[in-house]
Amino acid sequence: MNYRSISYILGRIYIIVGALMLLPLSVCFYYNFHGFEETSYLSFIIPIIILEALGIVLTINKPEKISIYAKEGFVICGLGWITMSAFGAIPFVISGYIPNFIDAFFETVSGFTTTGSSILLEVESIPKSILFWRSFTVWIGGMGILSFMIAIIPKAKGNSMFIMKAEVPGPTTSKVVSKISTSARILYVIYFFMTIFEIVILYVGTKITGDNIRFFDCVVNSFATAGTGGFTVLNKSILGYNSAFAEWVCTVFMFLFGVNFNLYYLFLTRKFSQALKDEELRAYVIINLTAVVLIIINIHSMYDSFSVAVRDAFFSVNTAMSTTGFCTANFDIWPTFSKVILLLVMCIGGCAGSTAGGIKVLRFELLFKQMLCDLRRTVRPSTVLNVRLNEKSVDTKIIRSVKSYLIVYLVIFSASLLIISIDNFDFDTSFSAVVACFNNIGPGLGLVGPVGNYSQFSDLSKLVLIFDMLAGRLELFPILLLFSPNTWRKTK
Repeated sequence: MNYRSISYILGRIYIIVGALMLLPLSVCFYYNFHGFEETSYLSFIIPIIILEALGIVLTINKPEKISIYAKEGFVICGLGWITMSAFGAIPFVISGYIPNFIDAFFETVSGFTTTGSSILLEVESIPKSILFWRSFTVWIGGMGILSFMIAIIPKAKGNSMFIMKAEVPGPTTSKVVSKISTSARILYVIYFFMTIFEIVILYVGTKITGDNIRFFDCVVNSFATAGTGGFTVLNKSILGYNSAFAEWVCTVFMFLFGVNFNLYYLFLTRKFSQALKDEELRAYVIINLTAVVLIIINIHSMYDSFSVAVRDAFFSVNTAMSTTGFCTANFDIWPTFSKVILLLVMCIGGCAGSTAGGIKVLRFELLFKQMLCDLRRTVRPSTVLNVRLNEKSVDTKIIRSVKSYLIVYLVIFSASLLIISIDNFDFDTSFSAVVACFNNIGPGLGLVGPVGNYSQFSDLSKLVLIFDMLAGRLELFPILLLFSPNTWRKTK
């Protein structure tokens, strides 16, 4: 284990996070200047000073050689996300709007992991700078702070691919170009401009339709959509705007941010046929539309207007499958058939390499193809069959890693559900809370449904759910390896 390299990279991360906190601080200055803000500047100045000072201390003596391999990559990823979430919770505590640190830590982890689960009972009275930081954590976490570091800071003699593999969701990590830092930069530029595009469409479009959503709201809602995190500034989420236009815009962008970002690069480089032939994209579209159609058939009789039923079905499926967590309908009162469909697409999630959470469409597709191969082998044992994806054979190591992932996933899920059940809430609440946090979704069913939150859980349950959010966002292994004694043993 190369401790010096780990501390040096962590120091860089803290410097970046501290610099990013200048944005909510500037929002605080702006609204205080206009007499609207009630938050002290110290809510952000103190954590900025701590992060920058710690970052300088850790980076002042640069190692002669920055050696990053698989083990270091996982440790940097796990420690980085936990510590930056802990520092990110400080503004909530100092401002007094979430005085309990565990609650503040829960809210911050929920933001950085793009989960969108909240312990806040009411958000509309919270100052703009705090709400901005809350949504900005979602945007930062969407593509990943380590990927951002790789994109903006050239790394000499360090193997950045191991860091990317630890942070980027999905069973495989691919590069859009040969150099990993350039790949990260390209993907972040796409992410940035898609976010700006949504802000502009929301703001200009709602002006035209007469809905007049504030520019601040357009920004923070676009942050939440891009990062698929679901934090909004209204107690009723997107429904509070009473804007069909805003709901459709969010639906479209939730779908788009659930697509593998590598495909957008293919579109930009005019490789349309290659992008459209992507099997995971096809599966993502088919699952999404099938779920929408089934839910429309199931719920349309509950609505006076068929068009509203269609809009709610599209919105709810995409907020669930992209794991965003916005709400326009209380799907907790829908028929059980529709709720089960939503739970299923929550677990499936979006595409690998997207900002969406969940197990990922690609994993299910690979397992389905492996199952078909195994069935054929039972009939013809001597037949040699390989799983193929996008006309290429899939390495057996990837199939094995997918199976391992699901086994670990089920073990952690079962243990989490067992501990959460100590709080003695109903099964729908306990089960869906673990599903929602582990798959980085946000709202579940029962007490944690679209009109509920997580404030009623005990501190122990919140810590378990925090672990689940981090494990789900980082694909399990970076967090698990932090607790393995073998990880910290010095290599002879």
